[in-house]
Amino acid sequence: MILTVKPLQGKECSVQVTEDEKVYTVKELVSERLNIPANQQRLLYKGKALADEHRLSDYSIGPEAKLNLVIRPVGERTAASGMASSSSSSNIHGGVWQTVSMILARNFSPADAAKVHEQLIKDYERSLRQLRGKRRAEHRR
Repeated sequence: MILTVKPLQGKECSVQVTEDEKVYTVKELVSERLNIPANQQRLLYKGKALADEHRLSDYSIGPEAKLNLVIRPVGERTAASGMASSSSSSNIHGGVWQTVSMILARNFSPADAAKVHEQLIKDYERSLRQLRGKRRAEHRR
């Protein structure tokens, strides 16, 4: 079957896979076509983040499906990797972000839900950085 993978910004690509393929396999194929490392990819289907170890059939992804691709910052860890995160609050509050993603999926198209979700995380992390900076400045006084 052919899947279309669309980054939030940039050119989409198509990959040929079977329903039994794991999500990570799709990421590897996308990596080859779009030159985006698999560990920096976050694939979404109908607003729901896809776990690397699950099969496409686990999400009822069939022929002609469109997946949205969010590109993670370099230091952000993936749920499956267990690598330490440098500063990403999205990993600390993963359950909250997953709930937000599900709510957005009920109210927006998959593409819009992914955009809003990504912007919420960026705004939240920016606010945290600002608060940390203020706290450090207060401790120096």
